[in-house]
Amino acid sequence: MSIRVMIVDDHQLFREGIKSILSATKDILVVSEAADGETAITQAHIHNPDIILLDIVMPHIDGIRTLRRMKDLGIKSRIIILSAHSSKNYIINAIKLGASGYITKDNNRQNLIQVIRRVASGGKYLQPSLGMILRQNLEEEEYDDYSEDIKKMELLSRREFEILTLVARGNTNKEIGNKLFISEKTVKNHMTQIFKKIEVEDRVQAVIFAYKNSIIEV
Repeated sequence: MSIRVMIVDDHQLFREGIKSILSATKDILVVSEAADGETAITQAHIHNPDIILLDIVMPHIDGIRTLRRMKDLGIKSRIIILSAHSSKNYIINAIKLGASGYITKDNNRQNLIQVIRRVASGGKYLQPSLGMILRQNLEEEEYDDYSEDIKKMELLSRREFEILTLVARGNTNKEIGNKLFISEKTVKNHMTQIFKKIEVEDRVQAVIFAYKNSIIEV
């Protein structure tokens, strides 16, 4: 079954270029395009794409506000930010609002296709260079509670630490299970314990925790 994609960008030539790349890929089908956030929201309701490639800077409603509205409206599509902009505020806001991926427009076609496939299979992806920006921001603004985070990390077992590292690298529960030779159910059980120990509510917050505390190298 094809991965159904919608492209949201205010530059027509860019949309056409991405559409051409994706249309040449057997397992990806472009089902819709939009040049602004309002149209994107309407089209998402009509076509229910698996993946939405969403630009940040657009007229009327920018990508961050579009992302927020889509989540508020219960749109289930997984959203990948595809933007020329790598501001730390954009990255932080996109992750906190539930974006499943964030990559810049200077990526090559193969990277883009791989990210779409990963996110469509349930994973998350943050471009490594953007992970460094995120880490630097957290080091500057959120290290008052560093000692508390150290205590939380000390609560993690070796296996839980290993799983948290793989989660932060964008692996799905199934992929983690395959890598560690354990069942997906066992991974889920570990994730429940990890969330409790580091005091987060979901995978996105767990990824932020991992970058904040340099659990993974970027």
